[in-house]
Amino acid sequence: MHARSVLVFTVALMLSPLMSHAQSPPDPDYVRGNLYPSYNDFKTDLNGLVAMPAGAARDTAINGFFATLQAAGQVPYAQGGQMAFLYRSGAASSVSFAGDHNGWSPSASTAPATRLGTTDIWIKELNFPSDARIDYKIVTNGNNWILDPRNTLQMWGGFGPNSELRMPDYQYPQESVAQPGVPAGGFTPNIRTTSSNLGYDVNYRVYTPAGYDQGTLSNLPVIYITDGHEFSAEHLGSVTVTLDNLIQSRQVQPTIAVFIDPRDPTSGTNKRASEYTGNINFANFVADELAADIDAAYRTNPTAAGRTILGTSLGGVNSAYFGLTRSDAFQNIAPLSPSNFTSIYNQFASAGLQNDLNFFLTHGTIGDGSGGPNLFNVLSSNGYNVTRTTANEGHSWGNWRSQIKDILTNLVGAPLDGDLNLDGFVGVDDLNIILTHWNQNVTPGDLFQGDATGEGFVGIDDLGVVLVNWNNGTPPASSEDALALVPEPTTLSLLTLTALTAIRRRR
Repeated sequence: MHARSVLVFTVALMLSPLMSHAQSPPDPDYVRGNLYPSYNDFKTDLNGLVAMPAGAARDTAINGFFATLQAAGQVPYAQGGQMAFLYRSGAASSVSFAGDHNGWSPSASTAPATRLGTTDIWIKELNFPSDARIDYKIVTNGNNWILDPRNTLQMWGGFGPNSELRMPDYQYPQESVAQPGVPAGGFTPNIRTTSSNLGYDVNYRVYTPAGYDQGTLSNLPVIYITDGHEFSAEHLGSVTVTLDNLIQSRQVQPTIAVFIDPRDPTSGTNKRASEYTGNINFANFVADELAADIDAAYRTNPTAAGRTILGTSLGGVNSAYFGLTRSDAFQNIAPLSPSNFTSIYNQFASAGLQNDLNFFLTHGTIGDGSGGPNLFNVLSSNGYNVTRTTANEGHSWGNWRSQIKDILTNLVGAPLDGDLNLDGFVGVDDLNIILTHWNQNVTPGDLFQGDATGEGFVGIDDLGVVLVNWNNGTPPASSEDALALVPEPTTLSLLTLTALTAIRRRR
C-alpha cells in the first residue's frame, strides 16, 4: 500500500462510523497452549520441515504441524516476548502483516513476511511485550486484506473484524463479560432530542443500575459517553455489562450512564469529526441541554463533581475540551487514546483549572499515537490532578474496553461503607434495613438485606459498619428535612439497642 493509501486508510478508520450489527464479543476464555520448552524449539521444528524434500511426505508433515499449532491456539505462535505471524499460500507473490504495530501499513519494515524455502509457509517474526495485544490483518499481493484463517480470535474495528494477537501474559478484562447471577441494569431505547445549540436532533440512550426502579437509589453519579452506540455494544466497549459487574461487586457505586450517538438520527451520517474537535456548541448541548434533561428525568447528583465525560480517539479530544470549556458542569474527565490536538491541550497550561478537574487518562504503547503522552505532559507539568495508565496495545476497542474498570473505580469510586440502600448517604434508612433483617441468614453480600460485611448473616458486625460510617455521604434531597432529627452515633447506639431488645422480646 502506498503512503497515500495508508493515509486514506487511517483517516477513514478515524472518521468512519463503525458497523453496528449485532456481533459476538471477543473470546474471554481463550488459552494459548504450551507446545515447546522454548521459542527456539518451535523454530527448530519449523526449520526441520522446511529442510525436508518437497513432496507428499513434507506436505503431510506441514499439515500436521499447523493442525497442532491451531488446536493449541498458537497461530500466530507466541512464547515469552517472541512471536511469529504465520500464513500458508503457494500462490501469493507477497504476504504482509499490517496492524496496530505498524500503522496498518503493509510496506512498513515490520510488515512483510518471508517465504520459507520452497514451502507455502510465510513467516514474520517480531518481539512484543509479553502482555501485549494488537489487531492485525494479512495482506496478500499488496492489496488483498484478509483475516488470519487459522486464528479464531477477532476484535472489531472501524472496518469490521480484525484478527487479534494476544501475547502469552495478556489478561482479558473479565469484568466486560456478562456473568451468571449478576442483575442487568436498565437500558432505554434511543431517545431523540432537538438541540438548540447544535440546530439538529441527537439520539442518546440511558443506562440505570439494577434496582433503580425500586426507588431507593438516588443522588447517583452520571457518566456521559461519546460514541455511545459503540461503547454500549457488548462486542466493542461493553460498558453496560462492565457497570453491571462492578456495581454488583461493589467496586463502583450505582451509576447512571448516558450514551450519546454521533450519528444523525435520520440519515445515519456520523458527525463525530465536527462534534468532537473543539465544538463549543456540542459542549454546550451536553452541559446545558442534555444534562438538564437527565437531571430532571433521573435521580442524579446534579453537580459537576457528580459528572464524568468519557470518550476515545476524537472523543478523547472532546473530553479534554469539555474540561477546558465546561468545568462548571463536568469535573471528571476521561480521555482514552486521545488524538493529538495540541492546540487544545496546550491551553491547559494557562487555564487555571487545576482545582476544578480530575483527569483519568489512558493510552496504548503500540501505534496509539502521541496525543495521550502529549496531553499527559501538559497536565502533569502544570499541576493538574491526573492519573495515567498505559497498555501494551493499539488504537482499538480491545484496548479501550479493558480500561473502563480503572476509569470507573478511579473517577466514580466505590459506594460508601454502610450505605446499604445505595442512596449515597449512611443514615436512618440503612439502620432500618439492619433492624428489619436482624439475626437473619441472608444472601451473602446482599446490601438490601443488611449484609454489610458479606458474611451472609445480619448481626452486630453489620450494625457496626453502619454506625462507624454514620452521616457519611450526601443526604438525598427528600431526607434533608428529617436530617436534623437524626441522632449522633452515641445516642443512636442506645436507641438501636432498645429497638433490638424489643425485637428479641417479640420473638
